[in-house]
Amino acid sequence: MNFSISDIEALLPGYLSGDISDKDREMIDGWRAESPENEALYRENRKAWEAISLLKEMEPFNSFEALKKINTRIADSTSSNWWVTLQRVAAILLLPLLLYSGYVTLQNSSLKNLPEDQVMMQTVSSRQGMVTQFALADGTKVWLNSCSELQFPIRFTGKVRDVKLKGEAFFEVVKNEKFPFRVNANVLKIEVLGTSFDVVNFENDSQSEVVLVSGKVALSSRDGQVSKDFGIMKPGQRVIYEKKEQNIIASEVDVDKYIAWRDGNLIFRDDSMEEVVKRLSRWFNVEITINDPEIKNYIYKATFRNENLIQVLNLLKLSAPIDYRVTNRNILPNGEFTKQKVNLMKRRS
Repeated sequence: MNFSISDIEALLPGYLSGDISDKDREMIDGWRAESPENEALYRENRKAWEAISLLKEMEPFNSFEALKKINTRIADSTSSNWWVTLQRVAAILLLPLLLYSGYVTLQNSSLKNLPEDQVMMQTVSSRQGMVTQFALADGTKVWLNSCSELQFPIRFTGKVRDVKLKGEAFFEVVKNEKFPFRVNANVLKIEVLGTSFDVVNFENDSQSEVVLVSGKVALSSRDGQVSKDFGIMKPGQRVIYEKKEQNIIASEVDVDKYIAWRDGNLIFRDDSMEEVVKRLSRWFNVEITINDPEIKNYIYKATFRNENLIQVLNLLKLSAPIDYRVTNRNILPNGEFTKQKVNLMKRRS
């Protein structure tokens, strides 16, 4: 009996947790019995499942200590691919990899042997105030910014190396003229052969942007049956794509300002308070509201390194006549907390 990888992906979590119907359990049992390779893959997945509780020890600001605990367990394991297996199962369960500037390779020999039409997809997410670094199967390096997500295949097949971005990421693409690398940012398409660039594509924003550090980037868009080609970017350019108008605005910029987040820094150079608030909201995963329209036009020059939200707000107060009020978070019925809210207002004289 033949089993598709997508069927196995969908059923494994329930099978391992015991929350599965008898019919589906028989299906997994049949797949395991088909070949020694399937049984070996199942055992690797089970080992990873049993250790997934360790992921919960990865606290947002102490991830290295949690990683030490996991690495200690890995050293005692008989499987050299234990950590890679854990990544694969975490992807099936839609659990994010929360490694601050951690380096993760996403290759696995057993997956390379899959048929061409059975390539598994991987999703990596980055928590608030965290930068996740990892490598794709072709060697391309990716830095994923706070509250962002990248979806990509475990291995690249076909004529284009396609990935899908929500949020912000910096790419150092391995050159391969036969297989272009393409970032899908909703309708905006960024296609390259080998280069380094930053892409910002948050779902609720009215615009996306691309900052090119080196190499060349071809920009286009496709919305339904409507396609547009915007031409080739040059290094040192920033292009803003206006989603509603389906138009671009290009300018020459200091690229260092736009990629400093890779090192955990926030740099503002003659930015409006509106832009500052937008970037701080993403970085700290808070909702910041400007109560007075005049505040939006204030211009800032500042560099923040390792400061928390309150420290940043206090530093902003020193450079402009503003004040702020932080609203406590409320607990929801499901045990989660609402997003923290910050109100900015003009300082009373």
